[in-house]
Amino acid sequence: MTLPLRERRRVETAREIQRATLRLAAQRGLEHVTTEAIAEAAGISPRTFFNYYTNKEAASVGQPPPFSEISREELRAGSGPLTKDLKRFLDRHLEDLSDDEDIIRGLGEIVHQSGKVRWLLDQHLRSLREDLADCLAARLPDAPPALRLELADWALQGIGTAIELWLGRDGQPLRGAMDEVWAAKIAAARIIALPAP
Repeated sequence: MTLPLRERRRVETAREIQRATLRLAAQRGLEHVTTEAIAEAAGISPRTFFNYYTNKEAASVGQPPPFSEISREELRAGSGPLTKDLKRFLDRHLEDLSDDEDIIRGLGEIVHQSGKVRWLLDQHLRSLREDLADCLAARLPDAPPALRLELADWALQGIGTAIELWLGRDGQPLRGAMDEVWAAKIAAARIIALPAP
């Protein structure tokens, strides 16, 4: 679905503010960056900054994309092996993030510097976890809620690990890191499921 022009401009302005925040944080450290400096670097007024974000930490995290409705519906209705359907679901989410690799890199640099940025990012990840668990409820209606949440955590940790791997390597595509991590997660699950000798 294509966004109306006004909404596209709003999304682009929000991203430009986020990119300006991350650039300045990389140069000075987030604690030394002001909202006025961010507004100037983004080419907007301080008032406009506050129309988008409440503070510099929120601007650092930005507005991470949710899972797409198409992906959620496909996972809910999927009938193939759950590991393959989950992998396809996660790959599509990474595709949605692929235009923002510079943002992921910038955020990866400052997330360890600021507890508030980490907390905001964790809030977004909790939302994704609940959304994924909801999809799994439709797919696994007899599974207890704790199991669905654990599966959602297990899958989302794959994205986090893939991003960490990708950040530490030059030249590897994010999708390649995800393939590597997913293969390791499946192998680990098989080991865990082995009966005791």
